[in-house]
Amino acid sequence: MEMERGSLQEHASGKLAEALGHALPGESKEELERIAQEDQRLAQEGKVKLKVGEEISYKHIEELTCEDRRARIEAEREEVEWLMSRLRLRDERGR
Repeated sequence: MEMERGSLQEHASGKLAEALGHALPGESKEELERIAQEDQRLAQEGKVKLKVGEEISYKHIEELTCEDRRARIEAEREEVEWLMSRLRLRDERGR
C-alpha cells in the first residue's frame, strides 16, 4: 500500500505530464495536456485507476482491497506500455 501512496503522490505532482513531454507529430498538444491534468486531478483526489478487461474505473486509495490488485497492475501496465510506445516513436522519428 505504501508503494501505491508513493505512486499516487507522484501523479498528484504531475508525473504524467513530465513523462509525456512534447506532443509527437499527429498528436494533439491539447489532448495530452487534458490527459495529464485529469490524471493529476484524480491523483490529488486520492483516486487510482483500475482496469478489468476493457473497462476502466477509479477507486479511492483507502478503499482498495487485495482483490483490486490485478486491476491496478493491469492499469499501470497499460500506462507504461503507452508511454514506452511514445518513446519508441519519438526515438524513431528523431533519427
